[in-house]
Amino acid sequence: MKLKDIAHINSGIYSNTIDNGEVFYIQARDFDANRQIAKNLMPTLSYQRNLEKHFLESGNVLIVAKGSNFLSAVYDGFYRSAVASTVFLVIHLTRKSLVKPEYLSWYLNQNSTQTLLTTMSRGTSIPAINKKMLMELEIPIPSMQKQNTVLKLAELLEQEKLINQKIAILKEQQINQIITNAINN
Repeated sequence: MKLKDIAHINSGIYSNTIDNGEVFYIQARDFDANRQIAKNLMPTLSYQRNLEKHFLESGNVLIVAKGSNFLSAVYDGFYRSAVASTVFLVIHLTRKSLVKPEYLSWYLNQNSTQTLLTTMSRGTSIPAINKKMLMELEIPIPSMQKQNTVLKLAELLEQEKLINQKIAILKEQQINQIITNAINN
């Protein structure tokens, strides 16, 4: 099923930031390596009535539309009055009974999808995708049960990666201690 059959897409907005704002301006740098939005952001936009139509809603899927990595993340609604910057396309699912936002984001982040988006992208120095390109993207939509299984497996994979990183750090510390002990004895 094409993305246009299950969602509509808006572009993020451009606005000048200020120090003491009322509206959060979500940018790509506000996400960590695990695609989680930082919880310590400060509002940097003045409230204006025309911004309301751009306010993010919990479950919106954000995708970076410019650059070498078209990272996708689900907006969790942590910040009430928030808008996405122009670096994002904002996907509003219209058929949530068919597709979980987390599944769509997971699918968009897959290597095969990232490669496809890269081949679809335009621009010589900075690759970019646009709304029209994204709307034509085919999205495989399994049952909700299978989507939940995929998401659980993806979560377990991320946990395994973290555990392996911790093991590598502990191994390195252990080996360094053995070497230090051997040198000092």
